[in-house]
Amino acid sequence: MLDKWILLLSLLTTHIQSKTQEPAVSITVFNNSDCDGFGEQVCLIKVMTGRTVTFRVSIAGNHQPSMIKWYKFYSAQGPQFHSYRRRLTPAANLFPKMKLANSSLALKLFSIDEDDFYPNMFWAEIQAKALPEKRAKIEAYDFTDFQMLNPSHLRYFFVLERMPIELGQFLEGDTITIQLPQYLQVSPSSFVKWTKEPSLMTLFDTNAVVLANGTEGIEIKGVKNSEFGYIRALVYDFTPDVPGRVMVAQRLFFIKKDISKMCNGTRNEKNCHCNPGFEGNGVHCIDIDECVEGMPMKCLPEAECINRYGSYFCRCPHGFKGDGLYSCVDIDECAGGIHNCNQDATCLNTLGSYFCVCQSGFIGDGIHCKAKSIWSPWSPWSVCTVTCGYQNQMRIRLCTHPESGMRCEGPSADLKLCPNLEPCPMNGQWSEWSPWSMCSDTCSGIKKRIRICNSPAPSRGGLPCAGLKEEVTVCNNNKCPVDGMWSPWASWTPCPISCGLGVVSRSRRCNNPAPEHGGKNCTGHGYEEGSCGFPEDFCKYLKRPSESIIPGKLIQ
Repeated sequence: MLDKWILLLSLLTTHIQSKTQEPAVSITVFNNSDCDGFGEQVCLIKVMTGRTVTFRVSIAGNHQPSMIKWYKFYSAQGPQFHSYRRRLTPAANLFPKMKLANSSLALKLFSIDEDDFYPNMFWAEIQAKALPEKRAKIEAYDFTDFQMLNPSHLRYFFVLERMPIELGQFLEGDTITIQLPQYLQVSPSSFVKWTKEPSLMTLFDTNAVVLANGTEGIEIKGVKNSEFGYIRALVYDFTPDVPGRVMVAQRLFFIKKDISKMCNGTRNEKNCHCNPGFEGNGVHCIDIDECVEGMPMKCLPEAECINRYGSYFCRCPHGFKGDGLYSCVDIDECAGGIHNCNQDATCLNTLGSYFCVCQSGFIGDGIHCKAKSIWSPWSPWSVCTVTCGYQNQMRIRLCTHPESGMRCEGPSADLKLCPNLEPCPMNGQWSEWSPWSMCSDTCSGIKKRIRICNSPAPSRGGLPCAGLKEEVTVCNNNKCPVDGMWSPWASWTPCPISCGLGVVSRSRRCNNPAPEHGGKNCTGHGYEEGSCGFPEDFCKYLKRPSESIIPGKLIQ
């Protein structure tokens, strides 16, 4: 089987290497462990029908999800029919069988059908130009010779293969009959092609040998030694999705050869004998364990005997090469480049083995070497940014390779004074204000405070302090008494009568100023009255017409 998938997936390995520049974008499988075998831009997956499988790709270079297109390839029956490819977009049309995921970087098949296997296949392709929406979802597509010989880095194939059905064991000269309906239901409209898998084949089956066409079974009479191996039955038919006749199912058979005996004619004890490495009556032959029952040629003492079906071989100890029969020579792993020493280690060969020693400046076991932690060179001194006074210059260094787990001894920073700096001029600065002095009087006095230009005093040509050195303010703690003073008298009120005696008055207020802060009130009175008018006798006299009127004087 190992040879089979290698043959199946040589996949253009004989291609002519293109001399053109590598494309800016390339596609490959996301994880090699997803594949059971590899070819040039091909991943082989061994699986059975009904199972679920996911094809995942990885893209190097700038791309958009819309550039990733997935296809399914349908292999044609023969030259009279085209092969086809089906575009697996848009994603909504794939359910329930398939699903695109992870920004079109993955295609999931939920249940593998008979027509999903080789030589049908799937591929992901990078296309810089968007396909027109009206373009057919399925179209005739035949691979050219150039495509077969020059696989593109813009396309990656996924091939599904089932486990072969083993038949036999057979001897040369036997007749082998395979009836496909025993393994697969074949409809009356199907066309069956039987092919012999060659020792070297390409993905597109150009070297396969056709054994039979149009028959559901084959018979190989007098089988030859070259006819043992793999035989594939390909079933072609028309399906609703594809216009042409394409492969709808297949089975792979492995014809096993019986290497235990040779027979001339009928299988009986008279005509058959066991081959070397086997023992029995000629009809029934069993493998001889030469390592237990005795070897025709003994292995070297240091070699190990390994039994095989029908034979044995001698295996030299690990670290030696040779046939184990005549020689076991030490392998120089260091010279052959088959050691696993670290790139920072030196490989030293020993008899049957080797060992690794980390080089100077590194620590470890030779397989894993880590650089020792050491100080980097000192950085340049920092620049002095002043022209006078005092300033430090600084330099630093780093402890390299912290991954080694070591520590560097000593400081990581260094300081020194900038050289040749003169003291800078010192401008004067005021001291703090002194406390306020006592008030000069018990009321309406003044107080003051002072400060001195000595914190520091100006020196070396520095500027004196700016501003006042003394402040004076009025005391507001006690207010002086104010004695009250009368305002001017108001005018006399009018005389209430025109004849006879009346009373008039006037007033004044103690508010010019009013007494404050314990001052004295105004002395005297603030209200006065007086008389006005004339006596009644005089009024009668005034009423005489012939007499002239002489007004009387107001009596206060």
